[in-house]
Amino acid sequence: MSVAFAAPRQRGKGEITPAAIQKMLDDNNHLIQCIMDSQNKGKTSECSHWRLPIHCLLYMLCPDRWVV
Repeated sequence: MSVAFAAPRQRGKGEITPAAIQKMLDDNNHLIQCIMDSQNKGKTSECSHWRLPIHCLLYMLCPDRWVV
């Protein structure tokens, strides 16, 4: 997985495709798995590394920010 987890910004484009949503959901799933793996290995300090990317992806999935 690349360092840039977030899909290109959809703001102002008036559309977000099902494929883009699925990609963001898949990326979220990957990040959650990374967090769970770190927690299971007792490396809780590594969990904070994933906090910002997952926050950005969740924000991108928020319907309130989609322009129609």
